[in-house]
Amino acid sequence: MNRIVTPTEAQPIEVLAPAAKTFTVLSPIGTPPKITKKTAAPRLESLDGKTIYLVDCRFDDSIELLKQVAAWFATHMPNVKTRIVSLSATYQKDDPKTWNEIKANGDAAIIGVGHCSNCAPAVTTHAITLETRYGVPTVALHTDKFDKVVASVAKMAGLPEAPRSFVPQPVMGKTAAELAAYVDGNDPITGRPVMQEVIQALTAALDGVHAGH
Repeated sequence: MNRIVTPTEAQPIEVLAPAAKTFTVLSPIGTPPKITKKTAAPRLESLDGKTIYLVDCRFDDSIELLKQVAAWFATHMPNVKTRIVSLSATYQKDDPKTWNEIKANGDAAIIGVGHCSNCAPAVTTHAITLETRYGVPTVALHTDKFDKVVASVAKMAGLPEAPRSFVPQPVMGKTAAELAAYVDGNDPITGRPVMQEVIQALTAALDGVHAGH
């Protein structure tokens, strides 16, 4: 005869939980790299009688825009001497030979044009190199589509206030008259005259005005 177990006689059944597992989770934020603050070159009191190097980064038609910058100086500030040079190699490579020439023979530099997601960071890096390693006041020219990229690169390089000015996108394929209008016109990011920004960047103390736009 089978015995019926009543609820009062039932014994609790011990249920063992599976062994706990340990997981390693990486933070999605990541670890920010260490930023070493750099110091910009001293600014010039004036551009009068000075030699400014216009550095072509070898991106398509960059030199054509720089020719219009040279023409602007010839018309509006004829006492300023300009010299156009091209990087010895592609914009991806450092160019100590050119930097040393500028340091020896120039007073300031304008470099450009940052016109793509690769060359804009490269132009920014070259400008900061001239500023911080060679002591040459420098301003970089970029097209307006890359302002946030440029700001990020400058910050990570330790010089967030690195001077720059922007012209409309694109530069390549434009006529001389269209590029002259860029130079004579306003920075699409700030609304200020491009050449006014350039001159102020080379002659005024850096106070962050050019960094944030």
